[in-house]
Amino acid sequence: MNHAAVRAVSLHSLNRQRANIVLSNLLVDNKVMTPEEVSSQERIFEWDGALRWRGSSPFAKATIGVNLLSLLKTLAPAHTVTGAIRDGDLILERLVRIYSHEDFLVWYDSPKRSVYIVLKGQASAKAQLKAWALALWGAHRFGKQYATGANTENLLQLLEVTLRDISNRWDDSIERIRAAGWDIDIANLETSSGSRIRVTTESLQTMSKKKD
Repeated sequence: MNHAAVRAVSLHSLNRQRANIVLSNLLVDNKVMTPEEVSSQERIFEWDGALRWRGSSPFAKATIGVNLLSLLKTLAPAHTVTGAIRDGDLILERLVRIYSHEDFLVWYDSPKRSVYIVLKGQASAKAQLKAWALALWGAHRFGKQYATGANTENLLQLLEVTLRDISNRWDDSIERIRAAGWDIDIANLETSSGSRIRVTTESLQTMSKKKD
């Protein structure tokens, strides 16, 4: 009876599981499911951070609100003795530039099938939802195009393409999601208090000088 009661409730905020269902169907069928339609597909128990494509088995995991050190550790291996992270700053520079107009950074660790979302200080609920859309769509694409693995340049290029594809339709998509009955102003994707970073104009200029 408790199981039936929970399934009967239609919540209007997008947590990770509901975001997976809504976004994957939107990206494939260009259809926005209502809270009532999504509630019939929700699992009572879901793996934390699981990425599912239209109800399929989990194909990756996403973590939102990770700190910068955790991201750097996935970008490049640490020195076995000192623990220093080598070359990660070069990849981080590319990520900062790719997402220079966004309130987040997204990186996909292909061997671990894990997506890391770093939020900037001003990241709104809508920005977090866009980041989750990129994590879901990007990880799905990675699995299709690079089943046997990908190098860093492959991943960076695919991140750029995924960002462009999502951004081209995002304003329209977000209004359609809202019109379907979803409250997109509730930040419900973080399950615990996460970290935030601040990217300044000065830091971007420093990166540019280092590159030159």
